Amino acid sequence: MISKRHAFASLAALVLSLNLACTPKVQSKPEPIQAAVAFDTQQTMAELMLWVIDPAADTIWDSVSWISNEKGTKANAPKTEEDWKALRIQASILVESANLLMLEGRAKDQGLWMQLARNFGLEARKNLKAIEEKNVDKLFEIGGDLDHTCESCHLKYANYK
Repeated sequence: MISKRHAFASLAALVLSLNLACTPKVQSKPEPIQAAVAFDTQQTMAELMLWVIDPAADTIWDSVSWISNEKGTKANAPKTEEDWKALRIQASILVESANLLMLEGRAKDQGLWMQLARNFGLEARKNLKAIEEKNVDKLFEIGGDLDHTCESCHLKYANYK
């Protein structure tokens, strides 16, 4: 018959050996990242706009509207938790896209471009906050501010290919 003490010692040894076997090996010194390849900015500005920024912004802008006709007014707004979650993802994409616009290799200059990209990030953050608060009226109101910020950059840098 196995004693409780012997069983406990065996179990402890098993747990310890499993823990050691499953613990990843720690590299003593991480390999340095070459400065020339720190960021991959091969995606063109047009691709970034077309595939990432525009779809996210359109989702935000299309999320809230009021349509009035002779039958009355129909409101379009997020209703479910899933609707709000989907919008939150798109707003987060916009917030992070401002950072993508400022990366070395993608930023067009260190002056106006950077200022406009930062403004874009701030407006995107306001949209994210309205979404987190589930504030439909605020989201509608500040959608125009986001659009204005985008257009300010497009007016200056329309040839962003």
